[in-house]
Amino acid sequence: MKEEAMNDMVRSRDKQALITARAALVVAIAAVVAAVVGPAVAAPHDVVVRKVVVHKGKVRKGDIAPGAVTMKALAHGAVTANKIRKGAVSASKLAKAAVTPEAIAPGAVNGSAIASGSVSADKLGIESVVTKPIADIDKVAHNGEWTASNTELATCQPGELLLGGGFAFGVPNNGEASWLQAMPVVNGETRGIAGRFMSDAGGGATGQVSATCLR
Repeated sequence: MKEEAMNDMVRSRDKQALITARAALVVAIAAVVAAVVGPAVAAPHDVVVRKVVVHKGKVRKGDIAPGAVTMKALAHGAVTANKIRKGAVSASKLAKAAVTPEAIAPGAVNGSAIASGSVSADKLGIESVVTKPIADIDKVAHNGEWTASNTELATCQPGELLLGGGFAFGVPNNGEASWLQAMPVVNGETRGIAGRFMSDAGGGATGQVSATCLR
């Protein structure tokens, strides 16, 4: 009887130890789940994901909701030129004043990158016309001896660009005068139109040369 009672005590002790071990295992599993999932702040059937490792190529365009990726979500320098599909960024997708001179690389805007007719003089700056009178220095009128005037230069202001120019008579004195020259001059900072004429008007003719400049 003593031996049987001893066996009962051993069995009872082993059973209690097994229960204790199972309880400890449940607590350990619960701790692991809490560490992975985090505090339960979502709805009963929701899973809160703290960190996800996404393999390259797994997230495609169709998987991203419109407006999901904002500027604040992009790391500085994450979007480079080689990651943008050709033609993906059009004028309608750019905010007003989004592209500043500092954002344009040297040589990025060339003739092939500009649509035909998109850049005209009125979009580049303000045009101005500069005129320079030309005096008739002929001494004797209608004697058959034609005299060439001095060459006068209508010049643009420093920093302005020369767009073109021309020549005009104010008083041709009955056709006794004829223009000789109206040509552009670009020399260092000097940009303008040079002009002169000849006459047999005895000083009675007047003319002028003009330059069209862009500020």
